[in-house]
Amino acid sequence: MAIDEQHRLLWSYSDVTILVLEAGDLLLDDPRPGWPRVSLGKVVGGSTKLNQMTFNRGSSSDYDRWVELGNEGWGWEAFLPYFKEVQRSSISNDDKIAHESIQSEFFMPPNKDIAQEYNITFDPSVHGTSGYLQSSYSPFFWPTTSQLLCIYRKDMVNRANLFSLVENLVQAVKELGINMAFDQADGSPLGGYFNPHSQDPVYVTRSSAREAYYDSASGRTNFHLVAGRQVTRVLTEKHRGTVKAIGVEFAKSRHGIHETVRAKKEVILDAGSIHSPQILQVSGIGDPALLSSINVSTVVDLPGVGQNFQDHAMVKVTNKINAPLQRSNLTDATFAAKVREQYEDYRKGPLTSPLGDFLVFMPLSNFSDASSDIYQAINQDGTEYLLTDTPNQVVEGCKRQHKILNDQLLDFKSAILEVIWDDGEMLLCLQHPYSRGSIKSMSPSTFDAPVADPGLIKNPLDIAILAEGIIFSRRLVNVPAMQKLEPLEVVRGADVTSNEALEEFIRSTVSNFYHPAGSCKMGSREEGGVVDAELKVYGVEGL
Repeated sequence: MAIDEQHRLLWSYSDVTILVLEAGDLLLDDPRPGWPRVSLGKVVGGSTKLNQMTFNRGSSSDYDRWVELGNEGWGWEAFLPYFKEVQRSSISNDDKIAHESIQSEFFMPPNKDIAQEYNITFDPSVHGTSGYLQSSYSPFFWPTTSQLLCIYRKDMVNRANLFSLVENLVQAVKELGINMAFDQADGSPLGGYFNPHSQDPVYVTRSSAREAYYDSASGRTNFHLVAGRQVTRVLTEKHRGTVKAIGVEFAKSRHGIHETVRAKKEVILDAGSIHSPQILQVSGIGDPALLSSINVSTVVDLPGVGQNFQDHAMVKVTNKINAPLQRSNLTDATFAAKVREQYEDYRKGPLTSPLGDFLVFMPLSNFSDASSDIYQAINQDGTEYLLTDTPNQVVEGCKRQHKILNDQLLDFKSAILEVIWDDGEMLLCLQHPYSRGSIKSMSPSTFDAPVADPGLIKNPLDIAILAEGIIFSRRLVNVPAMQKLEPLEVVRGADVTSNEALEEFIRSTVSNFYHPAGSCKMGSREEGGVVDAELKVYGVEGL
């Protein structure tokens, strides 16, 4: 990637004027947001305003496999400098004083007491020094040995019998012989680790893309934001056989005035995994068969648009536990008011933790002996479980992906399953699904929602892996460290043990994990790619 392309949006390039169109509003006063079943960030800052604030990285092999698919420049070693660019590794008193005016990113190590108590480790060499987003470890693990809880719930607990559920989980992971990762950011985040969040370490508030990037740039004369406007299509023109993006059409509402803006240099489409392909499709860029069905003329024949859509499949196993203090105590109005008061007055206590402080990411060898179902399933090429109308180019790309997924499953260098423990509820999340779905526009209007089908567990191999995860969850709660909590599985029940019963449980309860991806695939056009390794849309200049 050329230097001028890498830095074409840097603030110092004052000769480039940038216009950002956002369908959501600029919520500086942070009112209560709407929260639909499938959550998308329709707000300035996007989904960084509503995610769980987890600030972690994948395994180095995850990124290196992007290169295997033909995307040069996207491997771990090439990516690491950009990961580090978003971080600042320390914070001084001067930083605190200037914090409101300097939107630089801090990587804040855990405080010494918590680091010592839980043996939290980190590697400064993989964290940066001069970025914009902020990351820090929670100053509170729920529950903890804090005097706060003793003060506010004397009727329920005293310091002598208060213990940390995080500690139970950490010890259980160790008892099972699972690795404790030194630093999740170093490219080897396999096993259990304490996880930082995109959280301001001074005021203990969310650090989103809006605070980090928009707030620091909003006063610049060459930067403009128009919020509350929905893009209705990308405008293109064809000259001597070449299609070029020349601007964008947008509107406030379906029946509102449709306005246009022309782009002198380029159009950058960043509407997320669900709406980016929709905008391309209604702009005439996509599979001609689909475009014809919604009365849109084909501008560029690009069948991969909206294909390869996927999400992490998740199932929950719920245990009733015996613990004096749990997050559910926040349903007690008196307790909730006290911890809210503590947060607002001192920025301490339970409300400083967005949860997910300790995560477990496991290769297959950690939770399964690779049952016969899994070995049999990896011999398939994966294409028989694709949608029947999947374009041929996409089918070819899926064959190649399937082989790489098989290698990844068996080489034990990447996490296959994530385990999140939350007061008895265990979330089991498939990290590299084999199943694929699609995004399809249902009309020429972006005000009509597209059909978004991630194809959850269409491929039986995903079911086999999740079943192994459920079996592992029962081993986890049966080790001595977890038995102290007296866990009793209540959903679906420990009597669900046969392959048939596990499959029925998975099919009836599986859900997406709000990590949609892949619908504008980066890769070769011949294998269903939509963009090249420079993120440029095939067949269109300036997009």
